Amino acid sequence: MVKNIFTSGLEQSITDILASRDRRVAIQHQILQTYPHQTLVDIKLNIPGPIKNNSALHKLFTAGYQRLENFLGTDIKVILEDNLPTGNEAFLICSQSAEVIKRQTVVFEERDPLGRLFDLDVLSTTNLRAISRSDLDLPMRKCFLCQRPAKECARSRRHSVSELQNAISRLYQQEFQIKE
Repeated sequence: MVKNIFTSGLEQSITDILASRDRRVAIQHQILQTYPHQTLVDIKLNIPGPIKNNSALHKLFTAGYQRLENFLGTDIKVILEDNLPTGNEAFLICSQSAEVIKRQTVVFEERDPLGRLFDLDVLSTTNLRAISRSDLDLPMRKCFLCQRPAKECARSRRHSVSELQNAISRLYQQEFQIKE
């Protein structure tokens, strides 16, 4: 039996989530103004349901975030890290091009077991919106559960929140070798 890691934490409303997104966009613009010749990586988790953060989710974020930093190499600078009720976030800058960094983050998302949980947006002053996989002719992100295109599953709500949360709880147990 999988222990549900979503039994604690503050439930977030759609208003909370939208306010967090607006805050994140403002921070992105501020960082890009301060570092106009750098590439920005905005790091957060894709977490289904109203609970976006708790001690287990923070532990998953921290473990994956550290692996991402190692994967990207030494040419990064941490600008901001936040542990918010709406989720954990971090903002990094690096001197490599946005296209190079986006390709690296896609590899991380696809190959690292925790990478599948991460939402890694890559931005630069030449492209103020996040670079998408399709911008670089890369394959669409696959669903965490069924390997179909993730956007298709999200739009159609093919999987329930509890199915997705159970998969994340299972990943947590595997990652931290917690016995059932």
